[in-house]
Amino acid sequence: MTRVRRRIDLALITMVAWAVPTGIWSCSARADYLHFSSLDMTPIRISLVHEVIGKANFPELVVPRAYIYYVSGFLPGQGPLPSQLSSKDVWLMFVDGTGEAWTVAVAERARRDGIDSTTARHRMRAEETTVQIGPSSVPTSAYADAMRADVTRSAPHRQDDSFEGLAHYRGVSSFSYYAGGSDDEFFSARCPGPPLNPVFQCNYSMSITEGVVARVSFVDFRLFGGRAYANRRLRFVREVVCRYLTRC
Repeated sequence: MTRVRRRIDLALITMVAWAVPTGIWSCSARADYLHFSSLDMTPIRISLVHEVIGKANFPELVVPRAYIYYVSGFLPGQGPLPSQLSSKDVWLMFVDGTGEAWTVAVAERARRDGIDSTTARHRMRAEETTVQIGPSSVPTSAYADAMRADVTRSAPHRQDDSFEGLAHYRGVSSFSYYAGGSDDEFFSARCPGPPLNPVFQCNYSMSITEGVVARVSFVDFRLFGGRAYANRRLRFVREVVCRYLTRC
């Protein structure tokens, strides 16, 4: 029994480590050479593999190449992604509201407006949605508890102000952290500032389905409609990702 418990604890620690914010989320670290940028809508199959327990019984992703932004273990410089692969985490990008692949939508906007792709991306910033998907070996409720608890570990200083009922925490960094409630789609949110900026993005932890969790990045909910806005967007994130999971 003790051995089983230790394995569960190790899996939980690994899961939490996967979800803790890392430098790759910062704008300065998002170099183009790390990212796939395809317009190809041909689906590929991706098996999600947990670092501790392996492939197990996690659902697979069957998703068009155009949606794929990053795959752990693969770099664009190594050539195109194979039609079948395994990875511990996969990042997708799409447009809020339509669910269209980000690369396809940007190319269409640039063509329609007669502008370059960089300008098109800037104009579409509020619609940009990045989803980092990974397997979880613990129940959703345990993952939610871990993410909420991680807020106070990462930012132990509760602030006097709150946001629409969400307690506000700060650490040694300039980021603000919030723990979602039982009715929220997000378990935690990490946002830059102050000062708030409509170009900056927050990171939100959530569950897609049992066995699949995600960290999502989109514009600061405090500037774009508040708590209800964040929940609406994250419900749509689940809807889009579930289109491409073999079980959801």
